[in-house]
Amino acid sequence: METVTLIYKRLPDRVSYFQQRLLYEDENVIVTSQRVNPSSPIVHNGETVLGENFTAVWFVFRGQWYDIGKIYNLNNEWTGYYCDIIVPVMRTASRFEITDLFLDLWVYPDGSYEIQDEDEFEAAIQSGAIDIGLARKAREALNALIAEVESGDFPPQIVRTENEVV
Repeated sequence: METVTLIYKRLPDRVSYFQQRLLYEDENVIVTSQRVNPSSPIVHNGETVLGENFTAVWFVFRGQWYDIGKIYNLNNEWTGYYCDIIVPVMRTASRFEITDLFLDLWVYPDGSYEIQDEDEFEAAIQSGAIDIGLARKAREALNALIAEVESGDFPPQIVRTENEVV
């Protein structure tokens, strides 16, 4: 299976490189997978829903200010969606680049959700890592994503039918 390099930027100057399996790509979306090692796990009702070595199938939408990770635990059971608020993806032949804007949204299988990392977002604004215009775009993207969740229009169809794609 083909691999691609994800260049993951975190403002102001952190850059990480991840090798991911390329599962599918068209003019609208890049779908990859990888094992994740989050800085801290997400635990809900005593159960880890995002933890070390869980599998993420990432859906990075061209022109959108977010991506969606469909998360599977160590038993390959789907635990929810992890949505990063990002600057829209930049793609070249062998790699793609995203810039993380700190705000994240965790969506549980039942449709409930939690906003993640608002403290980091506010600290990035205060330190000048994110300017006011970019902060406004990030907050608008998060609010639009929440509106999709609350209306039942989340996730996009390709995410719902991911197993048909991969």
